[in-house]
Amino acid sequence: MSMLDPYVVSNSTGELPAEQEIAILVVRKILPELRSTLATLNGMQQTWHLNGMPELIAAAAKSGELLAGHSAEDWVRWGTVLTAMQEWLQVPIESIGATPAQVLLKRYVSQEAK
Repeated sequence: MSMLDPYVVSNSTGELPAEQEIAILVVRKILPELRSTLATLNGMQQTWHLNGMPELIAAAAKSGELLAGHSAEDWVRWGTVLTAMQEWLQVPIESIGATPAQVLLKRYVSQEAK
């Protein structure tokens, strides 16, 4: 993805003010990357449940065998943390009146100064 160089202002040799650099990085880099990761996480979570991963992990834990080269303990940790992240994304943050998911998935269109 092409991105405006945050250290160059139009045709000048100067840097951008911090607020412009941060806005560019948040809107053009950080949020798109997070959105892509969240989409991947959502898809993986569906695959996890539709393919019976909890049962496979329980069987690996009982037998002491590795699952795809990883211990059942690792799988439990991954599943627990990834599920907690998904849940956290839906918990409203009172001070801003929105969930993390609402903030991260919103499209922020720059408004020209009047």
